Amino acid sequence: MTGPKSDNPPIKHHYIPAFYLSRWKGPDGRLCEYSRPHIEIAVKRRAPDATGFEKRLYELEGYEPALAQQVEEKFFKPVDGWAADSLDLLERYGHRAPWDSHSRSAWTRFVLSLLLRCPEDIAGFREWWREDFGRTDDALEAQYRAQRSSDAPETFSQYLAARPISQIERHQFEILYSLVDNAGAGGKINDMHWRVLEGSDDGPTFLTSDRPVIRTNGLAQRGGHLALPISPRLLFIASHDAALLEHLLRAPRIVLVKEVNRHVVQSAVRFVYGVDDSQLRFVRNRFGRVPQPRLMESVIRRRREAVPLVSGASSDV
Repeated sequence: MTGPKSDNPPIKHHYIPAFYLSRWKGPDGRLCEYSRPHIEIAVKRRAPDATGFEKRLYELEGYEPALAQQVEEKFFKPVDGWAADSLDLLERYGHRAPWDSHSRSAWTRFVLSLLLRCPEDIAGFREWWREDFGRTDDALEAQYRAQRSSDAPETFSQYLAARPISQIERHQFEILYSLVDNAGAGGKINDMHWRVLEGSDDGPTFLTSDRPVIRTNGLAQRGGHLALPISPRLLFIASHDAALLEHLLRAPRIVLVKEVNRHVVQSAVRFVYGVDDSQLRFVRNRFGRVPQPRLMESVIRRRREAVPLVSGASSDV
């Protein structure tokens, strides 16, 4: 995973990237950031790259400074760069975007990343990984004993516990990469029907937030779908159910926008974003009221019920 050292490694790690948020900026180059630092909602004008980040979020412990930020620099930065090109296609062509395998997968990867890279996702993942890394079973212990050298720790569990933090961190983020690049979940999204729905010309605009992806629990089920506002006037939506998408395309636009906004605002943790503060009352009444189930939580729960990851088991979403 290591690569060339950077003279200026990035420490601002955007879990909601600036290229995405820039769609909401106004003539002043800023967007409206709604937050709730205390009880009341605060409203500020922010540059897209001045929000939606946490310093050192993906920093690797045990690495020298020039290499500690490589998760952001070598993984998420390319993920976001490729997705920016895909978003341009969605904006320019809508349903008729000239997808190829790279651009379509790039957008899918970005949508999955939004469900896995937020601060509470990374905190929960780190906590679970430290717990799981040293977990073994009888088969692993037997395999270790058969290969153990005379000067090695007596058990495989002891061997793992003695690993340096840098090695634990490296394996941890390799698993995160595999979740974002998961062929099973990614394939399901790639195979869906993709549509771009336009909002209302004279009604409220789409809001977004730090938890912007709307999804059902079963994407393969009838009516299953996921959606993501991609600008104040455009909504990306994907489903295996073509009839559902056609129904949504005919839905009253103001009703559609309000329903999408309700979901993204109720799911917000730290931030909601809009083009201006005209929806302050709407945001104030709904901010963070219905937190969305996190994909990372379900991944961790399923992994805790499975064999240890050190055995080489797949980490499907």
